[in-house]
Amino acid sequence: MNENIRVVIGTGIGGQRNIMEAIKNEGFQVKSAGNRQWPRDHYVYHNGSYVKRGSANPYNWNPFGEGGNVRTGEDFLLVSDRAYIGDEVKKQLGEKIDYIRLKRVLEKEGEKHFPGTRIRVAPTGYFHGGKGHEHIDMFTLLLPKNKILVLDTYFGKGAGRAKEYDAITEAEDLKLIRYNGSQDRVWYPLNSLVLSKNNSDIVFIDSKAISLMKLLEQEGIKAVGIDMPQHEYPAGKINCQTNTYNSRDNIEELLEEF
Repeated sequence: MNENIRVVIGTGIGGQRNIMEAIKNEGFQVKSAGNRQWPRDHYVYHNGSYVKRGSANPYNWNPFGEGGNVRTGEDFLLVSDRAYIGDEVKKQLGEKIDYIRLKRVLEKEGEKHFPGTRIRVAPTGYFHGGKGHEHIDMFTLLLPKNKILVLDTYFGKGAGRAKEYDAITEAEDLKLIRYNGSQDRVWYPLNSLVLSKNNSDIVFIDSKAISLMKLLEQEGIKAVGIDMPQHEYPAGKINCQTNTYNSRDNIEELLEEF
């Protein structure tokens, strides 16, 4: 565990105090994001560097700094295939988007923001016959230390069946687990926070996602349950309500918008 790593927690759908206590109990330092709901949306922190989203205004917005678009591995990133569908990409791709060309554009753009990091384009289902969510952290859970990717076939819809995930996990030497999120009767159970401790992953998860907790424990991963409010169609869950940063850096600046 990096002693300089801190976790910032927003108000989200509620449960902020419960999230803070659970993370503190595992030995991590925490900080409130004040009245901000979704710290994950403000920036992506990877290997000591930050990429900020900036303003939600599309002329200033950087989709590679929108944390819901990204799941972080050790030396690679999963990036939503809906992360950069805007005017600039359409100029390069044309109105009829070819998926292979789209992936190349996303990889090239991602490498500009995260030099030296492999970019793996993750299907959302939008191009795979069953749109899920544009933010991949709503239906994926990447465990970098334990080298596992969990994919929700229910909330992920078409993405849950996409063969691209098999190719990604093979290329990155990960174990792919397809999991049906409907069995726990919890919205977006994979939207969970992953931190590293003792060279292993620890996952902070909605305590009502019982089968997911058992699945993780069977894989040797510690799952910490957190009592969370239950809402239909929530805008986010535990991962969206949190983010990590280095204590030497100014979290208030990171949470600012342009």
